Order: sequence, then structure tokens, then C-alpha cells
Amino acid sequence: MKIEIDKKARKVISMLESKGYNAYIVGGCLRDILLGRKSHDIDITTDALPEEIIEVFNDSYKVVETGVKYGTVTVIIEGSPIEITTFRSEQDYLDGRRPENISFEKDIKADLSRRDFTLNAMAYNDKDGLIDLFDGKEDLEDKIIRCVGNPRERFKEDKLRMLRAVRFAATFDFKIEDETFEAIKEFSQDINEISIERINAELSKMLLVQRPSQAIILLKKTGLLKNILPVIDEMYGFSQQNPYHEKDLFFHTMDVLDNVRDDIVLRLAALFHDSGKLYTKTVDENNIGHFYGHSELSFDIARDNLKRLRYSNNIIELVALLCKKHMIDTRNITKKGIRKLISLFGKENIYLLIELQRADSASTTLGGDDTLKNKVDEVLAEEDIFSLKDMNIDGNDIKNLGYKGKEIGDILKYLFDKVMENPNINEKTKLLEIIKREIADKV
Repeated sequence: MKIEIDKKARKVISMLESKGYNAYIVGGCLRDILLGRKSHDIDITTDALPEEIIEVFNDSYKVVETGVKYGTVTVIIEGSPIEITTFRSEQDYLDGRRPENISFEKDIKADLSRRDFTLNAMAYNDKDGLIDLFDGKEDLEDKIIRCVGNPRERFKEDKLRMLRAVRFAATFDFKIEDETFEAIKEFSQDINEISIERINAELSKMLLVQRPSQAIILLKKTGLLKNILPVIDEMYGFSQQNPYHEKDLFFHTMDVLDNVRDDIVLRLAALFHDSGKLYTKTVDENNIGHFYGHSELSFDIARDNLKRLRYSNNIIELVALLCKKHMIDTRNITKKGIRKLISLFGKENIYLLIELQRADSASTTLGGDDTLKNKVDEVLAEEDIFSLKDMNIDGNDIKNLGYKGKEIGDILKYLFDKVMENPNINEKTKLLEIIKREIADKV
């Protein structure tokens, strides 16, 4: 069968073949082409050794020796990096992630046999056509994630493959083949043998698929979730016992997760927003559950878990803040309250809170609610004072009155609170008058 491949990939293959080597497009790149999806990477495999690859391309293109030890060289063509890797076999996965020993091979079959799943273990060039030793194309058509060979051996070699199986299943809406699924369950407790950074990378990709709940539910079913995010695992079957919630805490969270857009901060906030409910439940005389203070506890839980997963400080603080503020009383919040919210989040992030709050509400019996958005829109349209830098007075003005050091900062904060209550006083003369009238005798 003839497959249309990227012209740059075809160029690389042609140049290698012109020097007597065999070369194929391979892996996820070929998989995506067969699925009709856009591929962002181009991966080529060849029987040329790394030094031979460099010799072929060095005079024509920029060559980067990205992983020569593992047989990988990157060639930059028209601004695009193309990874070219020598056929290889792998042995002795002592750390549950990377092989201790590799051997360069001359047979494409040896290279394809080392790969994780059948849908990633195909190769193609125009000369030989599709090489599909493990029925990967059939599995693609049947929407199945299946390990190459014995799944227990594949997962013993590389524990990360368990997370990759879940991610691929969620990304493509495929089913994990039974034997592969059972092997994941068997080895799920070993997932923390791999680095937390690798877990972070896979989890983040899962959270950004079209329906991230599919990934989280698969993590739950395979036993991986309790080893990666035990607090989310504990939500399963946790009754909210409340007329506003028809679903348990886990499936309510899954609804919110699916109802926010594919932004990592929003998806993480959706995942953790109600985590504090696990530890704050009380039941009143009418047998109705309440969760007083759960959003504050969710703030701590989100922060602790995201620190452990090595997310950036910016992501951690914003996600935790979203969890803390998602329960605001949207109907009774005043303009002053809206101003303070905008000041807290910044104009660039306030709509993340709006989206999380709306998705949360839509996942209850109350349904979606645009009250907060309408109030924020109104304030933003009328006003533009949401941080100290928006004030019509600065530290130098206060310094000129004879104040110094910490006094200046304290006065600016005092004035800012005043402006939050009444934006009309944001004029230098009025603010200086407030200092003279309300502060001068106190400092």
C-alpha cells in the first residue's frame, strides 16, 4: 500500500537510501498518518550507524547529536527537527525505564520488536511498503491498544508504558486489550519506580485529551490512580448526600474535568477543586451532607499534590487559588467583592475562575450559571483599577510627604483598599488628602 508521508521525511529516506542504507518512517508518526491525524514529529529509523547518519547529512543540513549513545541523531530540515535512529535492540532495563544495554542492528524486525504497542511498531517506506509484523494496522482499525509480544515483559522493561497505554486509549478513544489491561493491573503498584517528572509528563498529556475523564477512569480501573493520586482515587464511591449532587464525588469531578477547556491549569483545578470534601463531610438532622470549609482544604491538598508531582510554582499557586475560591457566592457578591477577586487573580486569570465555577455549577442539579461572568464583565467594562500599579499615586509621592520604608508600602495598601471600595477616589489630590486626614496622625 502507498502511504502519503511528509516531504521532509521522504527526503531523509531518499538520502539514506542513495548511500545504500535502509530507512523507514516509524512509530507514532506513522501511526498518526494511518489514523488521519496531524503528526507533530517525524521519526525515521535506519540501519545506518550514528556516525554514518552524520556523514550523510552533515554537508547539507544542521545535524545535532542528540542521543548518539542510543543511536539517535537529529537533522534540521526547513526548520523542522527530524529524529533518525539506528535500528536497535535493548536489554537489561534495570531502572524500570531505560535499558542498560543496547545493540545496533541491521534488521528492521529487531527494532520493531522492542517497541511498546502494536500501533507504534510499524514501519514504512515507498520501496518496501508497510512493514507490520504485529498486526498494528488491524489493531488500529479495531481501536485496540495491545503490547508487542508479552505485556508483562514489556511493562517489566519500562513501567512508563502502563501510563502510555492509558494515555493512548484516552487520546484515540481505544480499548486496552484484555491481557495488556490485566498486566497493567498486576504491575500498577510499581509505577512509582519511575521518576516523578515522567509521571507528571504523562498525566499532563492525559489531562489535555478531549475527554480527560476517560484517562482518569482508566487509571482508576487499572489501579494506577491510587498509586499516583490516592486522594482522587478515594473520591470513588464517596456519596455527597446532597440534593444538589446526584453523582458521587468522583463522577462529579469527572464531569467538571470534561466541562472545562483543555488548559492544564483549569484541568488540574477541576481535578482537585472538591478534594477537601473527603475530610469535611457532616450530616445534618435531615440527613443532608454539608462540606463546610472544603474549598480551603482543597487549596492545601492541591498545593501538596502538585508540589509532589513537580509542577511549576506558577501552576501550583494558580490551581490552588482556583480551588480555594471556586465556592464564592456568585449571586450576592458585591462590586467591591468582584474588584477584589480581579485584583487577586489578575485580569488575565479571572476568567479561569469563571470557567471553573460555571463547570462546577453545570455538574450539579442547579445547572450552569453565568452570574459571575456577567458581574466581572460589568466591572471590567466600567473600571480599570485592580492592582497597586493602577493607582494614581505611587511610592515617590508618599516618600515626598516624609514617609519611608515599610510605611510607604503600608500606606499604598491602605489606599488601595479604599479605592477598591470607591474607585472614584483614585485621583492623586484625593488620595493625598486621605493620607493627611486618616493616616498622618497614626504613623
